[in-house]
Amino acid sequence: MKMISDLLTTALYTVFVQNLVLSSGLGMSEAIRASRKPGTFGIFALMISGFSVVTSAICSLIDSFLTFEGMAYAVRAAIYAAVLAAVYLAAAFVLRLVLGKSSKLLGTLGIAALNTLVFAIPHINNSAAYSFADSLGSGIGAGIAFVLAAALIYAGSGRLAENEDIPEIFKGTPSMFIYVAMLSLAFAGFTDSNIFG
Repeated sequence: MKMISDLLTTALYTVFVQNLVLSSGLGMSEAIRASRKPGTFGIFALMISGFSVVTSAICSLIDSFLTFEGMAYAVRAAIYAAVLAAVYLAAAFVLRLVLGKSSKLLGTLGIAALNTLVFAIPHINNSAAYSFADSLGSGIGAGIAFVLAAALIYAGSGRLAENEDIPEIFKGTPSMFIYVAMLSLAFAGFTDSNIFG
């Protein structure tokens, strides 16, 4: 029961307090791209969650067997990158077997696997000394955080496109960047960190 409680608590914390997409900008370009295609960001978020959970689980097990105290940060990063690459290759192989090589999901799979959000999760889990259950919750929360960020960006982009009061020079990408910056400031306020000092 404690494992489920830890998993859910960490997942909720990752979504609402430590939303890595909005408070740290991890995976932001993918969230903006996915928000332009609202029919696909659900599958994209599912892939990000899957990669985050599996990579977090494997890296958490590796962390419990290896001590990284004497190792350089680069060695740990290389091990985590190798785990992520292996998980991606295994998922791509299975997807290709099931759907065939002409599947459009193979490109989406690569973008979902090889982005900053998925790669950062094992490092954050390690630095926070998360347990195995916490690591799984962090992976699940990262995917939900991505969905939340993409949904907020999608809702805002629609409102920005309809707004006729925006000066011509700010329409499109500049207004989107300002909107995302305001969202990020709001979520950064939840992290209780000092932004300016």
